[in-house]
Amino acid sequence: MPNFAMPNVQLLAHTKIDEKAVGEWMGIQDASTDAETLLTMAGRNCYRSFHRPNANTYDDADYLRRTLFTQGHWSIAEHATATLYFTGVSRAFLAELTRHRHLSFSVESQRFIDADNINIVLPPAIRASADPSVRASTDPYVLRNFTNAADEAITAYMIARDDLEGLPKKQRNEAARGLLPNCVETRMVVTGNLRAWREVIDRRTQPDADAEMQQVMRLAREALHAVSPIIFPKEK
Repeated sequence: MPNFAMPNVQLLAHTKIDEKAVGEWMGIQDASTDAETLLTMAGRNCYRSFHRPNANTYDDADYLRRTLFTQGHWSIAEHATATLYFTGVSRAFLAELTRHRHLSFSVESQRFIDADNINIVLPPAIRASADPSVRASTDPYVLRNFTNAADEAITAYMIARDDLEGLPKKQRNEAARGLLPNCVETRMVVTGNLRAWREVIDRRTQPDADAEMQQVMRLAREALHAVSPIIFPKEK
């Protein structure tokens, strides 16, 4: 019986400003993150308004809310980036996420990594979900049938790989991986600018999006909250 993996999203890296360089042009506000400071400078550079002449947008938070959300000038959000590490997600999730071409991916290779003890990711419709918007099956037969089928596919993979003994490892694996199911766990490092992340999260948390995508993108938003609470507020 395969092991189950739960989705997790970890913030690995994000934009950090050079405070001395930014400070030559604009005062740095304590309440702003590095990303928010950079976005503010980028926007204010367009009009040389580093001195913050408008009292209504003196605070970076007010300036960014007006510029990004009210006026829709999201190009400045492309100057800051964040890198996330996704684990406990499925190969099907990978296929969905790579449709967003403004993100950059480094994905563990099924050619070089043996899948003998690989984990599987249960779709939200099968495993009990903490998200009340997702219908979850509580029928133990459904869960057993799904996991048995996944186990059989992984076993078939191992047999096919072993049948190709004598070939280099990556050739055996690349041939046998065609038998692996979409539910196998995939780990990936993904980088995007904040505009790209915002657009992906907004779209992929809609009710018509893939159920696993909805859950994982909510986790991504939580991880990105530290980078910019203004762009990625906590879910109400």
